Amino acid sequence: MNTNTSYRIVWAIALMVLTFGLVMPPLMDYDAAQIGTISMSMYQRNDWLTILNRHYVGGAWYDYLDKPHLVYWSAMAGYKIFGLGHLGMRFFSVLSTLLAAYGIAKLGSRLYNKEVGRWASLIFITSQAIMLANHDVRTDSLLTSFTLLSIWQLVVFADTRKWPPLIAGFLFLALAVASKGLIAAVVAGSVIFFYLIGKKDWQGIFNWKWPAAILIFLAGLSPFLYAYYLQFDMHPEKLVNGSYGNSGVKFLLWSHSVDRFSGNRNLVASPEFSFFFHTILWAFLPWTVLLVTGVFSRGKELWKTRFASFFSREQLSFAGVWAIFILMSFAKFKLPHYLNILFPLMSIFSAAWLWQLRENGRSKTIRQIYRVQKGIIAILLCVLMLIIFWSFPLKSPWVALGILGISVSLWQLWRQDRGGMADRVVLLTATAALLVNFVLNTHFYPTISKYQGGSTMAGLIKAQGIDTGSVYLYGKVVRSLDFYTQRFTPVIDSAGISRELSKGRTLRLYTTENSGDTLRMQYPRARAVISTPNQKITRLKLSFLNPAKREESMPKAVLYELRPEGIP
Repeated sequence: MNTNTSYRIVWAIALMVLTFGLVMPPLMDYDAAQIGTISMSMYQRNDWLTILNRHYVGGAWYDYLDKPHLVYWSAMAGYKIFGLGHLGMRFFSVLSTLLAAYGIAKLGSRLYNKEVGRWASLIFITSQAIMLANHDVRTDSLLTSFTLLSIWQLVVFADTRKWPPLIAGFLFLALAVASKGLIAAVVAGSVIFFYLIGKKDWQGIFNWKWPAAILIFLAGLSPFLYAYYLQFDMHPEKLVNGSYGNSGVKFLLWSHSVDRFSGNRNLVASPEFSFFFHTILWAFLPWTVLLVTGVFSRGKELWKTRFASFFSREQLSFAGVWAIFILMSFAKFKLPHYLNILFPLMSIFSAAWLWQLRENGRSKTIRQIYRVQKGIIAILLCVLMLIIFWSFPLKSPWVALGILGISVSLWQLWRQDRGGMADRVVLLTATAALLVNFVLNTHFYPTISKYQGGSTMAGLIKAQGIDTGSVYLYGKVVRSLDFYTQRFTPVIDSAGISRELSKGRTLRLYTTENSGDTLRMQYPRARAVISTPNQKITRLKLSFLNPAKREESMPKAVLYELRPEGIP
């Protein structure tokens, strides 16, 4: 098997794994299901402009000023093509990731050569956080993709000074800002600035076309600014995020990112400076060693040359990226997926570092990296074995067949002694990552989703032919229940129950165990008709993964039936 054929096979596996992640796991509470239900509301109302959400407690609707429109518009477009479901909700986010992989290949080729571009796109698409982001869809897939596409086109402009890539770059940047705010412009601006500095392209920095292109950026952003203006700027009387007189335009162009950085609006989480430093160790798996060794080598080179090497190396994927990484580390509000926007450039840097090792004849270092990667792969495979043989035993024959097929490819690459060592590092590591994520997307996530109360209850309600119009929430909003019943389940309190029962209506009440105890005290005749586990599957504990301890303290969700004769 020649090298080109091996790459085609690995990319075919990657597309298969992404497809299974697209269609199989249900949406997970909280963020993905929230995006799904907000866009469901817009789709059902056929309203592309007004973003509404429900309060977690009480279920009242309110004007939602947090995540910009693009993620909801992409989901609505998916619903119109595929119908209301998680396939439609995820489709354009996954498509944008594939476009980003293409852009990475092109940008890597421009900065170095086609080989670096090919390696970098495969490193990116198989990074663990990127794989996760393509089924647990949030705003970050669109943000990451459009920011990278913008950077790619702006680099082409910086090299050629032609208008078409400048226009494309700023239009892509507008879409990136419409995904998650100002952070996209900060990242793109930083890396392009350091790219030009590294080339000593002073004229490029002060080119008059840069400020002129801001008009292109604003034109691309104008539909989103207009929508926010209609919903918020024209209605200063609305109470939004605890205050009146909110500007949606200002929020999109400034407040969304700045509030997270400064901790305004009580946005404080993981404030310690080191958060992203230890997050990158798992989020960029299985490529972390390649990234870290490359960063240390480049830093050592800068120190030895007293920073003279700064101008002999490409700085777009090094100085620009790590300047942003340090800046983000000072933010008061940090979550792991905030790093995803940097992964395309980190992938190019890692691929370039591997290529430079080969070009400089450092075969010994590459062999050491290869051995370390084999060790990482061995650990990942051991984890995989624990999942499919112990924690959640595999029963599906077609999933087992898929595991066998990918394992054969992995074994051939493991034993292969032909081709360059650098290619073997990339191909072997990527295939191992895809094997792991094939199991996660087809077996692990679908299995643990059965322990998620909302989506599981929705499936059982439909399977048993229960009228969804009779179902209420006795407690808090459950977004996955809303999404998979395709209905915004009303929240009802004790007074509302008595009122509905007095009208002769039969009620079905979705509750957690604690709320259920209160309900049964007030209505002893309440009958449990469905009971499901109610585990928070985005925050798994070791006790949950252990089958011997899983049921010991498993929280439950229960659907109670109350008939009119049950009035005390």
